Amino acid sequence: MEKKDTNPANTEIDTKEELKKIGERLRKIRKEKGYSSPDKFAYEHNINRSQYGKYEAGSEDLRISSLIKVLNKLGLTIEEFFQGEDCKK
Repeated sequence: MEKKDTNPANTEIDTKEELKKIGERLRKIRKEKGYSSPDKFAYEHNINRSQYGKYEAGSEDLRISSLIKVLNKLGLTIEEFFQGEDCKK
């Protein structure tokens, strides 16, 4: 049985690069919400400050459930986050 190619462009997603993009997006949204410091945001929302800093840096693998928890604190849905809609509400 022949294996079907599910990636017609034969390109692989670079995990590290995508994590950095997610981190950059989190940072941008946090700043738009008025939090100049990732530590202050994490502290005020009862998120581990070290872990959150790693998420923004893109240096830590981010579970979907953790991303959803952070997005809830930012007042965003996962759809809004990935569609890049204006985050100021």
